[in-house]
Amino acid sequence: MTFQYRLMKMTDCEEVTHLLQRNAQSQGGGLLGEFPLNKVESMFANSLRVIIAYERNHIVGVVFSFDVKSSALPPLAQYITQQFKTEINNSWFYGPVCIDAAYRGKNMLKPLYDAICAQQTGSPVAFINIDNIRSLKAHQKLGMQEIAEFSFAGTGYYLVKG
Repeated sequence: MTFQYRLMKMTDCEEVTHLLQRNAQSQGGGLLGEFPLNKVESMFANSLRVIIAYERNHIVGVVFSFDVKSSALPPLAQYITQQFKTEINNSWFYGPVCIDAAYRGKNMLKPLYDAICAQQTGSPVAFINIDNIRSLKAHQKLGMQEIAEFSFAGTGYYLVKG
């Protein structure tokens, strides 16, 4: 399969919303929270960059990046910026990243990761639910390393850095 990658545009928000929501917690997915259109539009507006993967004009993957100093970060990310200041120095938040279930295992994560990293300076940092071992292993294959383990609102997370 040949995927193409590009920067996301505001007009992509509706399709990205559907991709993210299909993988939200309420749908049995690994993404933290829910993703209504207004939230995705806000995420896009407050992001540093967003890369989408597409095939035949259909969005099949997405990765967001955010400034660690953004005032628009969700509470979990704000907690990380307060508790792990030294560890995230000269970094940016990587994620959420989501690949359509039908396209997982088809070598899309590394190109998405490489594309978003090429748009930034510093190191990517991400948090992964401690129960999502598949995601942790996938990100370790990219070269990201676990730098901390912590709890927030009763849930355990790994903090990883590239």
